[in-house]
Amino acid sequence: MRVAITATSVALPDGEALSPTDEYWPLLVQGRSLLAVRPHTGADAPAATLPPAFAGRRATSLAHFALRQVWRMLPARAALVIATTKGELEPWLEGAGGDGLNALAAQLADMGLKLPALTRVVSNACVSGAQAVIEGLELVQDGDADAALVLGADALTPFVAQGFHSLQGDSASGARPFDAARDGLSLGEAAAALLLQPGPGPHIAGYGASNDANHISGPSRDGSGLALAMERALHGLDRSSVVAICAHGTGTLYNDAMEARAFHAAFDGSPPPVFGIKGAIGHTLGAAGLIEVIVAARVACTGVIPPTAGYTRGETEYALDVVHGAAREVAPGLVLTTNSGFGGMNTAIVVSP
Repeated sequence: MRVAITATSVALPDGEALSPTDEYWPLLVQGRSLLAVRPHTGADAPAATLPPAFAGRRATSLAHFALRQVWRMLPARAALVIATTKGELEPWLEGAGGDGLNALAAQLADMGLKLPALTRVVSNACVSGAQAVIEGLELVQDGDADAALVLGADALTPFVAQGFHSLQGDSASGARPFDAARDGLSLGEAAAALLLQPGPGPHIAGYGASNDANHISGPSRDGSGLALAMERALHGLDRSSVVAICAHGTGTLYNDAMEARAFHAAFDGSPPPVFGIKGAIGHTLGAAGLIEVIVAARVACTGVIPPTAGYTRGETEYALDVVHGAAREVAPGLVLTTNSGFGGMNTAIVVSP
Protein backbone atom coordinates (compact mmCIF):
# COMPACT_ATOMS: atom_id res chain seq x y z
CA MET A 1 0.00 0.00 0.00
CA ARG A 2 1.35 3.41 -0.98
CA VAL A 3 1.04 5.78 1.97
CA ALA A 4 1.45 9.44 1.06
CA ILE A 5 2.38 12.54 3.01
CA THR A 6 -0.78 14.56 2.41
CA ALA A 7 -0.26 17.52 4.77
CA THR A 8 2.63 18.99 6.75
CA SER A 9 3.23 21.74 9.26
CA VAL A 10 6.38 23.03 10.95
CA ALA A 11 6.34 25.50 13.86
CA LEU A 12 9.56 27.23 14.88
CA PRO A 13 9.82 29.87 17.62
CA ASP A 14 10.80 33.35 16.54
CA GLY A 15 11.88 35.05 19.74
CA GLU A 16 8.73 35.16 21.84
CA ALA A 17 6.36 34.37 18.98
CA LEU A 18 5.63 31.47 16.68
CA SER A 19 6.41 31.77 13.00
CA PRO A 20 3.95 30.88 10.23
CA THR A 21 4.45 27.23 9.39
CA ASP A 22 5.83 27.63 5.87
CA GLU A 23 8.38 30.38 6.48
CA TYR A 24 11.14 27.89 7.25
CA TRP A 25 11.51 26.48 3.70
CA PRO A 26 12.56 29.60 1.74
CA LEU A 27 14.92 30.53 4.57
CA LEU A 28 16.48 27.06 4.49
CA VAL A 29 16.95 27.34 0.73
CA GLN A 30 18.68 30.70 1.26
CA GLY A 31 21.05 29.10 3.77
CA ARG A 32 19.79 31.36 6.58
CA SER A 33 20.03 30.45 10.25
CA LEU A 34 16.63 30.09 11.89
CA LEU A 35 17.98 29.70 15.42
CA ALA A 36 16.04 31.98 17.76
CA VAL A 37 18.06 30.80 20.77
CA ARG A 38 21.74 31.37 20.21
CA PRO A 39 24.52 28.98 21.25
CA HIS A 40 25.44 29.25 24.91
CA THR A 41 28.42 28.72 27.15
CA GLY A 42 28.55 28.23 30.88
CA ALA A 43 26.31 26.15 33.14
CA ASP A 44 24.02 29.06 34.02
CA ALA A 45 23.68 30.53 30.53
CA PRO A 46 20.82 28.44 29.09
CA ALA A 47 18.18 29.79 31.46
CA ALA A 48 19.18 33.37 30.68
CA THR A 49 19.02 32.90 26.91
CA LEU A 50 15.60 31.26 26.79
CA PRO A 51 12.68 33.39 25.61
CA PRO A 52 9.67 33.40 27.97
CA ALA A 53 7.64 30.18 28.00
CA PHE A 54 4.35 30.20 26.16
CA ALA A 55 1.83 30.30 29.03
CA GLY A 56 4.10 27.98 31.02
CA ARG A 57 3.58 25.09 28.61
CA ARG A 58 6.09 25.65 25.88
CA ALA A 59 6.18 22.21 24.26
CA THR A 60 2.39 22.00 24.29
CA SER A 61 2.01 25.43 22.71
CA LEU A 62 4.45 24.58 19.93
CA ALA A 63 2.64 21.28 19.34
CA HIS A 64 -0.78 22.92 19.32
CA PHE A 65 0.38 25.52 16.79
CA ALA A 66 1.67 22.80 14.45
CA LEU A 67 -1.33 20.51 14.89
CA ARG A 68 -4.06 23.05 14.29
CA GLN A 69 -2.78 23.58 10.75
CA VAL A 70 -3.65 20.01 9.74
CA TRP A 71 -6.21 18.90 12.34
CA ARG A 72 -9.26 19.67 10.19
CA MET A 73 -7.99 17.20 7.55
CA LEU A 74 -8.19 14.17 9.84
CA PRO A 75 -10.59 11.39 8.78
CA ALA A 76 -12.84 9.80 11.38
CA ARG A 77 -10.68 6.72 11.96
CA ALA A 78 -7.29 8.30 12.48
CA ALA A 79 -4.39 7.67 14.83
CA LEU A 80 -2.15 10.23 16.52
CA VAL A 81 1.51 9.34 17.08
CA ILE A 82 3.41 11.80 19.28
CA ALA A 83 7.22 11.94 19.19
CA THR A 84 9.04 13.66 22.02
CA THR A 85 12.17 13.12 24.08
CA LYS A 86 10.99 14.86 27.25
CA GLY A 87 7.38 15.94 26.68
CA GLU A 88 6.00 18.79 28.76
CA LEU A 89 8.69 19.38 31.38
CA GLU A 90 7.62 22.69 32.90
CA PRO A 91 5.22 21.27 35.55
CA TRP A 92 7.79 18.69 36.59
CA LEU A 93 10.59 21.27 36.77
CA GLU A 94 8.39 23.47 38.95
CA GLY A 95 7.80 20.61 41.38
CA ALA A 96 4.22 19.93 40.35
CA GLY A 97 5.04 16.35 39.36
CA GLY A 98 3.38 14.47 36.53
CA ASP A 99 4.58 12.43 33.57
CA GLY A 100 6.02 14.80 30.98
CA LEU A 101 5.31 12.45 28.06
CA ASN A 102 1.66 11.74 28.88
CA ALA A 103 1.18 15.34 30.01
CA LEU A 104 1.84 16.56 26.48
CA ALA A 105 -1.08 14.53 25.09
CA ALA A 106 -3.35 15.45 28.00
CA GLN A 107 -2.62 19.16 27.71
CA LEU A 108 -3.26 19.12 23.97
CA ALA A 109 -6.72 17.81 24.82
CA ASP A 110 -7.10 20.60 27.41
CA MET A 111 -6.34 23.14 24.67
CA GLY A 112 -9.38 22.04 22.70
CA LEU A 113 -8.03 19.31 20.43
CA LYS A 114 -10.13 16.16 20.56
CA LEU A 115 -7.52 13.42 20.40
CA PRO A 116 -8.22 10.27 18.37
CA ALA A 117 -9.05 7.12 20.28
CA LEU A 118 -5.76 5.61 19.11
CA THR A 119 -2.92 7.76 20.47
CA ARG A 120 0.66 6.57 20.93
CA VAL A 121 3.74 8.29 22.33
CA VAL A 122 7.21 7.47 20.98
CA SER A 123 10.19 8.53 23.09
CA ASN A 124 13.46 7.15 21.78
CA ALA A 125 16.03 9.94 22.04
CA CYS A 126 16.97 11.67 18.80
CA VAL A 127 15.30 9.14 16.48
CA SER A 128 11.89 9.74 18.10
CA GLY A 129 10.48 11.79 15.22
CA ALA A 130 11.62 9.39 12.50
CA GLN A 131 10.52 6.36 14.49
CA ALA A 132 7.08 7.94 14.97
CA VAL A 133 6.78 8.31 11.18
CA ILE A 134 7.54 4.60 10.83
CA GLU A 135 5.01 3.79 13.56
CA GLY A 136 2.32 5.89 11.86
CA LEU A 137 3.09 4.35 8.48
CA GLU A 138 2.70 0.82 9.85
CA LEU A 139 -0.59 1.69 11.59
CA VAL A 140 -2.03 2.69 8.22
CA GLN A 141 -0.48 -0.21 6.31
CA ASP A 142 -1.77 -2.73 8.87
CA GLY A 143 -5.29 -1.32 8.70
CA ASP A 144 -5.35 -0.10 12.30
CA ALA A 145 -6.19 3.42 11.11
CA ASP A 146 -7.26 5.14 7.90
CA ALA A 147 -4.68 7.86 8.49
CA ALA A 148 -1.95 8.69 10.97
CA LEU A 149 -1.18 12.18 12.18
CA VAL A 150 2.44 12.23 13.38
CA LEU A 151 3.47 15.01 15.77
CA GLY A 152 6.97 15.80 17.00
CA ALA A 153 7.55 18.40 19.70
CA ASP A 154 10.16 19.38 22.27
CA ALA A 155 10.99 22.59 24.10
CA LEU A 156 14.41 23.90 25.01
CA THR A 157 14.44 24.05 28.80
CA PRO A 158 17.38 24.68 31.16
CA PHE A 159 17.19 20.97 32.07
CA VAL A 160 17.76 19.94 28.45
CA ALA A 161 20.37 22.61 27.68
CA GLN A 162 22.43 21.91 30.79
CA GLY A 163 22.25 18.18 30.11
CA PHE A 164 23.92 18.53 26.72
CA HIS A 165 26.35 21.05 28.17
CA SER A 166 27.41 18.58 30.85
CA LEU A 167 28.13 16.03 28.12
CA GLN A 168 30.29 18.65 26.35
CA GLY A 169 28.17 18.06 23.28
CA ASP A 170 27.22 21.67 22.53
CA SER A 171 29.12 24.19 20.45
CA ALA A 172 30.05 27.66 21.64
CA SER A 173 30.06 29.00 18.07
CA GLY A 174 27.23 27.12 16.36
CA ALA A 175 26.77 23.73 14.75
CA ARG A 176 28.78 23.03 11.59
CA PRO A 177 27.53 19.71 10.19
CA PHE A 178 30.26 17.66 8.49
CA ASP A 179 32.74 20.55 8.66
CA ALA A 180 36.32 19.59 9.48
CA ALA A 181 36.34 22.12 12.35
CA ARG A 182 32.97 21.10 13.86
CA ASP A 183 32.90 21.13 17.65
CA GLY A 184 29.37 20.31 18.74
CA LEU A 185 25.66 20.82 18.22
CA SER A 186 23.31 23.76 18.60
CA LEU A 187 20.04 23.05 20.35
CA GLY A 188 16.81 24.26 18.85
CA GLU A 189 13.14 23.77 19.56
CA ALA A 190 10.22 23.12 17.26
CA ALA A 191 7.07 21.18 16.61
CA ALA A 192 6.10 19.51 13.38
CA ALA A 193 3.18 17.47 12.10
CA LEU A 194 2.53 15.39 9.02
CA LEU A 195 -0.49 13.42 7.87
CA LEU A 196 -0.02 9.96 6.39
CA GLN A 197 -2.80 8.31 4.40
CA PRO A 198 -3.24 6.25 1.23
CA GLY A 199 -3.32 8.27 -1.96
CA PRO A 200 -1.21 10.29 -4.39
CA GLY A 201 1.66 12.55 -3.42
CA PRO A 202 5.12 12.17 -1.94
CA HIS A 203 5.25 8.87 -0.11
CA ILE A 204 7.45 6.70 2.07
CA ALA A 205 9.14 4.27 -0.32
CA GLY A 206 11.21 2.41 2.25
CA TYR A 207 12.34 2.46 5.85
CA GLY A 208 14.63 0.64 8.21
CA ALA A 209 15.83 0.73 11.79
CA SER A 210 18.61 -0.84 13.84
CA ASN A 211 20.26 -0.57 17.22
CA ASP A 212 24.01 -1.04 17.48
CA ALA A 213 23.87 -0.86 21.32
CA ASN A 214 27.30 0.73 21.23
CA HIS A 215 27.18 3.25 24.09
CA ILE A 216 24.65 5.18 26.15
CA SER A 217 25.44 8.37 24.21
CA GLY A 218 28.14 7.62 21.62
CA PRO A 219 27.45 6.19 18.14
CA SER A 220 29.18 3.16 16.72
CA ARG A 221 32.42 4.49 15.24
CA ASP A 222 32.29 2.33 12.11
CA GLY A 223 28.74 3.30 11.17
CA SER A 224 27.65 -0.33 10.83
CA GLY A 225 24.40 0.19 12.73
CA LEU A 226 23.27 3.10 10.55
CA ALA A 227 24.46 1.28 7.42
CA LEU A 228 22.21 -1.65 8.36
CA ALA A 229 19.20 0.66 8.79
CA MET A 230 19.92 2.17 5.35
CA GLU A 231 20.28 -1.29 3.78
CA ARG A 232 16.81 -2.14 5.06
CA ALA A 233 15.33 1.15 3.86
CA LEU A 234 16.87 0.84 0.38
CA HIS A 235 16.00 -2.83 -0.12
CA GLY A 236 14.35 -3.30 -3.51
CA LEU A 237 14.96 0.29 -4.57
CA ASP A 238 17.25 1.61 -7.29
CA ARG A 239 20.01 3.34 -5.33
CA SER A 240 21.03 5.36 -8.37
CA SER A 241 17.64 7.09 -8.07
CA VAL A 242 18.58 8.56 -4.68
CA VAL A 243 19.30 12.20 -5.51
CA ALA A 244 20.23 13.38 -2.00
CA ILE A 245 20.73 12.36 1.61
CA CYS A 246 19.22 14.49 4.37
CA ALA A 247 21.64 13.55 7.15
CA HIS A 248 21.23 13.60 10.92
CA GLY A 249 24.29 15.92 10.83
CA THR A 250 24.48 17.10 14.43
CA GLY A 251 27.84 18.82 14.02
CA THR A 252 29.44 16.66 16.72
CA LEU A 253 32.79 15.06 15.99
CA TYR A 254 31.75 11.42 16.26
CA ASN A 255 28.22 11.50 14.81
CA ASP A 256 29.22 13.12 11.54
CA ALA A 257 32.26 10.86 11.08
CA MET A 258 30.09 7.81 11.74
CA GLU A 259 27.48 8.96 9.23
CA ALA A 260 30.10 9.58 6.55
CA ARG A 261 31.39 6.00 6.94
CA ALA A 262 27.85 4.64 6.82
CA PHE A 263 26.99 6.60 3.66
CA HIS A 264 30.07 5.25 1.91
CA ALA A 265 29.19 1.71 2.99
CA ALA A 266 25.58 1.96 1.77
CA PHE A 267 26.51 3.47 -1.60
CA ASP A 268 29.70 1.53 -2.38
CA GLY A 269 31.96 4.51 -1.77
CA SER A 270 30.01 7.00 -3.91
CA PRO A 271 27.14 8.47 -1.89
CA PRO A 272 24.87 11.09 -3.48
CA PRO A 273 24.94 14.75 -2.37
CA VAL A 274 24.49 15.19 1.37
CA PHE A 275 22.90 18.05 3.29
CA GLY A 276 21.84 18.76 6.85
CA ILE A 277 19.51 21.31 8.42
CA LYS A 278 20.67 21.35 12.05
CA GLY A 279 23.14 24.14 11.35
CA ALA A 280 20.11 26.26 10.45
CA ILE A 281 17.40 25.23 12.90
CA GLY A 282 19.43 23.47 15.59
CA HIS A 283 18.87 20.00 16.97
CA THR A 284 15.15 19.97 17.78
CA LEU A 285 15.22 16.58 19.54
CA GLY A 286 11.85 14.82 19.19
CA ALA A 287 10.86 17.03 16.26
CA ALA A 288 14.15 16.65 14.37
CA GLY A 289 13.53 13.44 12.44
CA LEU A 290 9.99 14.48 11.58
CA ILE A 291 11.09 17.86 10.20
CA GLU A 292 13.78 16.11 8.18
CA VAL A 293 11.20 13.77 6.61
CA ILE A 294 9.14 16.84 5.68
CA VAL A 295 12.20 18.56 4.18
CA ALA A 296 13.16 15.34 2.37
CA ALA A 297 9.70 15.28 0.77
CA ARG A 298 10.20 18.87 -0.44
CA VAL A 299 13.56 17.98 -1.95
CA ALA A 300 12.19 14.80 -3.53
CA CYS A 301 9.41 16.73 -5.26
CA THR A 302 11.20 19.95 -6.20
CA GLY A 303 14.79 18.79 -6.74
CA VAL A 304 16.01 21.78 -4.72
CA ILE A 305 18.58 20.82 -2.06
CA PRO A 306 19.06 23.47 0.63
CA PRO A 307 22.64 24.34 1.59
CA THR A 308 24.13 23.07 4.83
CA ALA A 309 24.42 26.10 7.13
CA GLY A 310 27.74 26.23 8.97
CA TYR A 311 29.66 24.03 6.56
CA THR A 312 32.85 25.39 5.00
CA ARG A 313 35.39 22.61 4.50
CA GLY A 314 34.98 18.86 4.87
CA GLU A 315 37.26 16.05 5.92
CA THR A 316 39.38 14.07 3.49
CA GLU A 317 38.64 10.64 4.99
CA TYR A 318 35.26 9.35 3.77
CA ALA A 319 34.78 12.64 1.94
CA LEU A 320 31.23 13.71 1.15
CA ASP A 321 29.70 16.01 -1.44
CA VAL A 322 28.10 18.33 1.11
CA VAL A 323 25.75 20.89 -0.45
CA HIS A 324 26.74 24.27 0.93
CA GLY A 325 26.97 27.96 0.07
CA ALA A 326 23.91 27.92 -2.16
CA ALA A 327 21.02 25.62 -2.93
CA ARG A 328 21.61 22.98 -5.60
CA GLU A 329 19.07 21.86 -8.19
CA VAL A 330 18.86 18.20 -9.15
CA ALA A 331 16.23 16.07 -10.83
CA PRO A 332 13.36 15.14 -8.51
CA GLY A 333 13.83 11.64 -7.12
CA LEU A 334 14.31 9.55 -4.02
CA VAL A 335 15.67 11.26 -0.91
CA LEU A 336 17.11 9.28 1.99
CA THR A 337 16.94 10.77 5.48
CA THR A 338 18.79 9.31 8.47
CA ASN A 339 18.79 9.73 12.23
CA SER A 340 20.83 8.29 15.08
CA GLY A 341 20.23 8.62 18.79
CA PHE A 342 21.54 7.94 22.26
CA GLY A 343 21.56 4.25 23.10
CA GLY A 344 22.59 3.29 19.56
CA MET A 345 19.26 3.59 17.74
CA ASN A 346 19.34 4.32 13.99
CA THR A 347 16.59 5.00 11.46
CA ALA A 348 16.54 5.49 7.71
CA ILE A 349 13.54 6.60 5.64
CA VAL A 350 13.33 6.95 1.86
CA VAL A 351 10.87 9.54 0.53
CA SER A 352 9.72 9.36 -3.09
CA PRO A 353 8.02 12.07 -5.17
